[in-house]
Amino acid sequence: MAARTTLAPLTADADLTAAFEVLGQKWNGIILHTLATRPARFGELSTAIDGISVKMLAGRLRELLDAGLLTHDRLPPGPATYTLTTDGRALLPALEGIRSWSRRRRTT
Repeated sequence: MAARTTLAPLTADADLTAAFEVLGQKWNGIILHTLATRPARFGELSTAIDGISVKMLAGRLRELLDAGLLTHDRLPPGPATYTLTTDGRALLPALEGIRSWSRRRRTT
């Protein structure tokens, strides 16, 4: 009779789990990538991101602020703007990698 092989238990990576608690939310990656070019006001983001409701955008911006990926600054005399933090900017290469992966999938 053949010996039974014992497989090591699988475990999800804790760091990826923590990252996808933020990035796994619909729209969060899109919002971050949209702000890669420059800071933007709420209305600009709402116009730039087709299909997101005002309520959803407000909620996602709050999540990204709480996660430390965005700041919300009101600089007189202009309106408040959302800006990527250093941590938010650090995600851009990963988002570009995902974007490239998606583009390759659509063209093959």
